[in-house]
This record gives sequence, C-alpha cells and structure tokens, in this order.
Amino acid sequence: MKATAFISTLILLLFAIQTLSAQNSDFLMDERDGNIYLVAKFNDQWWMCQNLKYDAGEGSGCYADDETNCMLKGRLYSWSAARQACPAGYHLPADDEWKKLESYIGMNKEDLNKTFNRNSGTVGKFLRMGGGLGFDADYAGMVNAKGSSSYEGLRSFFWTASEKDETYGWLRIIEKTKDGVERQTFDKKQKYSVRCIKAAEPDNTEKEERKGERREEDRERKPKQDKNL
Repeated sequence: MKATAFISTLILLLFAIQTLSAQNSDFLMDERDGNIYLVAKFNDQWWMCQNLKYDAGEGSGCYADDETNCMLKGRLYSWSAARQACPAGYHLPADDEWKKLESYIGMNKEDLNKTFNRNSGTVGKFLRMGGGLGFDADYAGMVNAKGSSSYEGLRSFFWTASEKDETYGWLRIIEKTKDGVERQTFDKKQKYSVRCIKAAEPDNTEKEERKGERREEDRERKPKQDKNL
C-alpha cells in the first residue's frame, strides 16, 4: 500500500512539473524527513505545491487515522502545530500573504478582506487541483476537534498563521464545486492542511539600506578621539 501511495505521489509531482516553467519552479527537500516538494513562484512569492507531510507529533495526524492519506495528501495540523511545522527557510503564510496570492491571480481588491466565499477572479478555480497554475490544492478534508474526519475529496482547508483571537484562527477553503475561495475563522483545535511559503528575501534596495544602517551603527559605536591628544 505504501509503495502504491509513493508511486501515485511521484506521478502527481511529475505532472505538476510539466505545468510550470523551469524559471518559476524548484524543488524543496525537507531535511527532517526526506520528503521532496515542488515549489512554484507566483509573482514574488514561492509556495509549496503539495501539502506538508511532516510529522509534527502532538497536534498533527492523518485523515481517518490512515497513514496512506498522509502520504498521498499530506498531514493535517492544529493551528498551533501548523505554525511550527514548516521546514527551515519556510513558514506558515499569514492571512495577508494569502491575500497577496489571491490578488495576483485576479481577486478584486474590495473582496480580499471579505469573509466566506469570494468569487471575483474565480481564484479558487485556478488554485484547485488541475487548475492550470500548478498550485493544485488537494481535497484532503479535515479532522474536527473531536477527532472526526470529513470532506475528503470535496474540500481543501489551509491554515494561515493569523489568528482572530485565542480560540479562532484564519484559514482558506477551496471547494471542488466552487470557483471562489472562502476566508473564514475556525477553532484552532481542528486540523487542516498546510502549505508553506518561502521567507521573503530583501531586494537590492533593502540590502543597501541595511548595509548603510550597519555602517552608521559601527561609526556610532567607535569611541570618539580627544582632539587635544
């Protein structure tokens, strides 16, 4: 069963590679467990194109407690586990980083902050499995706070790193039968999929500004010489 799941994952990975141009895609190997992910560049953001599979221990698990589901569609995480699960150099994207992706694909600016299903730009149509962009949101389903699994094959649920309050966190929902993207808050104890995003690299202007700031700090640290000596 595990061998079949691995082959299926490899086929999906190869198919996704064909969708993306070479300059807009790369591979990420998670050194913690050896899993390999396709990553793709959307505007200036690098996103994982498969759901994270890392076993984060407490707070993560498989749909219906079946390890095959973890291998094929990734693990499911509580909000707190999701925030700590991404590999080095990557992180759980914040609500604003999801908005940036949605805006780039075509969602109207006035819809970005709305809740529930937002249809402008038919963004969900492009982000879902087989949508043509390579993001391929898989319908991995969810596990609720009581441990019951549901919606596999129908919906993709993705945590963001943003919280509404101590109980609820922001997430995205992409459905098989809808062209929009839902933006909602759910109980942090529920388990959803994770897509990691690469930490932003400062552009050349920012780098030069930081160098200038460091030089200024170095000058201030140097002891001033007494002109009378």
